[in-house]
Amino acid sequence: GFSGAGKSHFALSFLRNVAKGHKAEEVLMTIIDCDFEGQRELIMRDDIVPPGLRKRIYRKVCSTVEEVNDYVVTFMELHKQHQEEHPDSKARIMVFENEGAFYLMVRDKYSVDVHGQSEADLLLSRQQQAIAQGKKTLPTYEEGQMHAYKVINRMFSDVFHRLKMGGEAYGFHFMSTVLLKKGYENYGQPTQRETITKAGRPDITDPLFDWIVEFDQRQKGRGKELETKHIATVRKSRTCKPFRIENPTQKEFWDAVEVQRKGNGKVKGK
Repeated sequence: GFSGAGKSHFALSFLRNVAKGHKAEEVLMTIIDCDFEGQRELIMRDDIVPPGLRKRIYRKVCSTVEEVNDYVVTFMELHKQHQEEHPDSKARIMVFENEGAFYLMVRDKYSVDVHGQSEADLLLSRQQQAIAQGKKTLPTYEEGQMHAYKVINRMFSDVFHRLKMGGEAYGFHFMSTVLLKKGYENYGQPTQRETITKAGRPDITDPLFDWIVEFDQRQKGRGKELETKHIATVRKSRTCKPFRIENPTQKEFWDAVEVQRKGNGKVKGK
């Protein structure tokens, strides 16, 4: 979803949902946050995270690939220990915030490791080389795009594969958020049209997940009031048929899943 559409809100409220029937010590949520978009404020809201569960959330804001890799190891060890101490718990969750931001980190790391400068500086340098040679442009990576992206995509995908395997091994729900972004096809031409794509590399990560839920926020003015509608659309599920629901609570969302799974009624939402 776009920024503010409800991705993080859904992930955090999911904690309250799975924690039902569990003691606080039986609950564990870890968050690798590449986002910087105010998740801390959501965690502090009582209507999203009950105060008694707040201490069971471990969150690390990461700005480098090295930090992400370090905290994948650290948080996986936490989940391993938690599974050993609470083998019957169904309330373990790992959240990865903002795949697109992490993908940019990986590209920047490759650029620094191989070329000694950030991707932005490398792009500028290659542009200057192109001008000096009388060309319009040069490929970003002189060693070849195919070679570069094989390395970049491997560095990126390894993290998600490890977390996916960790979820299977240590019994935690693995959730990841992806920003949608707007662009234009045939920009400036009569055939110009708006496009919406996912940040990062969804072709790599989408197959790993059992669910893909797209969130959207729509606002409409009513006099001095602003009416906000949140929409959740299940694009992929291995449990039920795809469906769309407006302003769902966790209970309403999972009730709708059950309806779609059984195929015996219409989805209800506010």
